[in-house]
Amino acid sequence: MARKKIRHSPLNVCSLEELLRHEAEITKRINATPNGGRLLLLDPQRLIRDLQIELTPDALEAWRSAYPDFFARPDSGRVYDAIAQSQPHDEVKITVKGLFPRRRV
Repeated sequence: MARKKIRHSPLNVCSLEELLRHEAEITKRINATPNGGRLLLLDPQRLIRDLQIELTPDALEAWRSAYPDFFARPDSGRVYDAIAQSQPHDEVKITVKGLFPRRRV
């Protein structure tokens, strides 16, 4: 059974700094999306696009350059599609707190 997509107003991001400024709104959208945390781990670029967040090529490249391990995944298209259309599992929920690593104090 196909899941209904949550519609968001478009958000345009032109730089890494702007991405950081919008981080709270973006993580809110991710967490409101069924299986959003799993989808972020599979393909962050695709999830961001699915959430109607438009990253300019410069913003995307800056994010990829700053955090290359976050994007180091093989093609996950079919797995992403399957998870996006499935019901969330209550046993394991991934809650996203941010898009960038934070230092613990």
